[in-house]
Amino acid sequence: MSVSVVGIGYGADVTGEVRDVLARADVVIGHESFIAAVRHLVRAGAECFDVQAMATATEDIFAVRARAAVERDLKGAHVVIVSGGDPGLLGMAGPFLRGLYARAREDRPVEDVRILPGLSAWQYASARLGAPFNGGVCVLSLCLYSHTETKILRQIKGVAASGLGLVAYMLRHNGEMKPERYPTPEPAVDLARRRFVTLRDELLRHRDPRTPAFLVRGLGEERDGKPERAPLAECLGLWERSDAVSVFCVPGDDYEEGGDFIWNVT
Repeated sequence: MSVSVVGIGYGADVTGEVRDVLARADVVIGHESFIAAVRHLVRAGAECFDVQAMATATEDIFAVRARAAVERDLKGAHVVIVSGGDPGLLGMAGPFLRGLYARAREDRPVEDVRILPGLSAWQYASARLGAPFNGGVCVLSLCLYSHTETKILRQIKGVAASGLGLVAYMLRHNGEMKPERYPTPEPAVDLARRRFVTLRDELLRHRDPRTPAFLVRGLGEERDGKPERAPLAECLGLWERSDAVSVFCVPGDDYEEGGDFIWNVT
């Protein structure tokens, strides 16, 4: 087996190792926007595709990508799965390994598998803001489809009580765009708003209401202007202006700031 699961950051900020793997690939699988970002690094003649049309409520897009990679590998291809950001954080590494070892239990040999890191959204956000997570960071997904209300509340409470810097991913629920694939017991936009309000309120139990909060958009892009900022007590407006790839950031509770930057010191 020769499958690599690689992170390409955002805007194709790839490492040298990822660049080399892409250049040798026979097959590249991933979201069409991620493939487009690295297509110039892939040799002519390599097969590049995604499997959006094959996803169902019982087998999501991540599982289908993993299955397609194993199927292409069985035919002798060197397969690369591309993942935005880092593949080990809300990326393709976990779903691929689950699918691979499920097949291993059916006597499928596990041989040459590589997981190669990429820049993650929290790193882009940190650089935009200065160094707000220098004392540590918690990364939280608010609207991951598989998360139950009990699980997300437990995570929110732990993050809020920790005093560490926070980056919240997935501020909007996939069900807003694709309700047929990601059904929710209430309107998806209401679910996403309620979870964000829960996060805000739990943070306010432990933090000064004047603590700065930020919305960072356009990861990996050169953009004019600064991340949007609001006091924690008034941050709901940031969520209302968020989109599918925005992240919400709150610095660690011992933050300092000056000029355009905010930071923690270890």
